[in-house]
Amino acid sequence: MSAFPGFAPATPAAAVPPEADEDEPDPRQAHPQLSSESRPATIFPVYDWPDDQEPGSEPIGFSDLEPIPLPEARTNARILRRKELRRRRREQVRRGALVLAVVAVVTGLVALLAAPAGRLVDNATGRGNASTRNGAAPGAAPGVAPQPVPIVAPVLLAYQDAAGRASALTVLVPSAGGKGGTLLLVPPGTMAEVVSLGLEPVRQSLELGGPTRLQATVENLLGAPLGAVVVVDDAGLTNLLAPAGPLPVTVPERVERVNPNGRVEVLYEAGANTLAPAGAGRFLSAKGRENDLARLARHQVFFEAWLARLGTRPAAIPGGSPELNAAIGALAAGPLDTRLLPVEAFGTAGDGGELYKVRADELSRLVAGVFPSSAGQGLTGRPRLQVLNGTGALEVADKVRAKLGAGYDVRLTGNAANFEYERTEIVFYDRDQEAVADRLRQALGVGALVFSRRPLDVVDVTVIVGKDFRP
Repeated sequence: MSAFPGFAPATPAAAVPPEADEDEPDPRQAHPQLSSESRPATIFPVYDWPDDQEPGSEPIGFSDLEPIPLPEARTNARILRRKELRRRRREQVRRGALVLAVVAVVTGLVALLAAPAGRLVDNATGRGNASTRNGAAPGAAPGVAPQPVPIVAPVLLAYQDAAGRASALTVLVPSAGGKGGTLLLVPPGTMAEVVSLGLEPVRQSLELGGPTRLQATVENLLGAPLGAVVVVDDAGLTNLLAPAGPLPVTVPERVERVNPNGRVEVLYEAGANTLAPAGAGRFLSAKGRENDLARLARHQVFFEAWLARLGTRPAAIPGGSPELNAAIGALAAGPLDTRLLPVEAFGTAGDGGELYKVRADELSRLVAGVFPSSAGQGLTGRPRLQVLNGTGALEVADKVRAKLGAGYDVRLTGNAANFEYERTEIVFYDRDQEAVADRLRQALGVGALVFSRRPLDVVDVTVIVGKDFRP
């Protein structure tokens, strides 16, 4: 056994290391950096050479190795100095930020105290009102924030002609600010689901169930709540218009009708006309040789002339229904936009009236942009429902729709296979609609979720109303 000289051999503790040659320099003197305190504690491996191959007896000294430069040792004092410098820099940054914040606050207070009282300008009217420095309206207590303007609810104004038909259906939608808004003209022949009665023209809902059923039908069609439905006949319309007096209207096209004797009678010439309050009913209902969509152009000029007059004569705003009074006052106080319900003709009814179907995507965008507090996004964004009566009770589907509100689109109604359903079932046809069905169950307060593998494309969920349902 032989070992590299200068290192402790791997021998028992009793063994004595061989003595170095007298001429061989002490490695600790040749390399002072390898003192007994700093020398690495690395032990080289010990090799067991065969007797006939043992290397020569000449020892290998440290003088034969290249000196290895070691990195400069860092003292504790140097490390502490660097830590102290970093701490001082952080302290300076914190002090600077605090000074800047104090300067900004003081500058803002000085500017606020020095600013004169301003004026609040209404974008719609251009009129200004003096304001106090704290933003309150004149006369308001200091520090009291102005109250938000309440949203005026939309109102459906329906004109019923002498034959009992709904000849004009107009939704008055005030803007969110309470000044101005939108007139939405609804063709009376628009097909819609009349809950519990099936698919019918909207005008039929008034004849079949009065204002309540008309309101439910229009809310279900639009996906937006209405504050009220006001139905007027010839006498009621005359009373509404009387305070405003005769109105100047511009008729888009000549209005004619053919009398029973075959003679053509001109009702209104194209261009400027004066409309007396007592003649407004005929102006709105006369069809002439036009279709319903052309007749709605006359509805537009009538309402725009009336609201323009009320804008200059607020005292002429009619009384009666508080909801209608508020909606008319809001629309007369600001800019007005007139929109037609997006429909397309697809047939003719038995009485000769045109029938129209709604363009769902356009209606969705219209409702989202026009109704400030719409409950849905028109037809596209609402879950489509089928409601089936499983109890035999009357008007069950109407009560379900009333409880759900305008956030659901009731597409189909009818009777279930029998009237023995003790528990309401909420059937969905796609796993993706399970969350919708569960929200519907929570809204109704009753029901069990049922998954059906028979797809039904026209609706997303079917509600089979059981005896546990409570309106």
